[in-house]
Amino acid sequence: MTKKGLDKVILKYVGDQAPRPVSTREISEKLKIAWHTADRYCLKLQLQKKFSCFTIGKSTAWFIVK
Repeated sequence: MTKKGLDKVILKYVGDQAPRPVSTREISEKLKIAWHTADRYCLKLQLQKKFSCFTIGKSTAWFIVK
């Protein structure tokens, strides 16, 4: 998978799981990418105000901002 369209793929995957928040680990396993890559792209989407998150222990759960 190329990095160019990865943000769109992550956005689509999390949107398909709505209204259930999705953890960074779930994203990385489902899309077969490194955890760190998934985390960085989710943070970029958060800066663009497309995602928001909350933490549960050591896990971060992501959801789409409406």
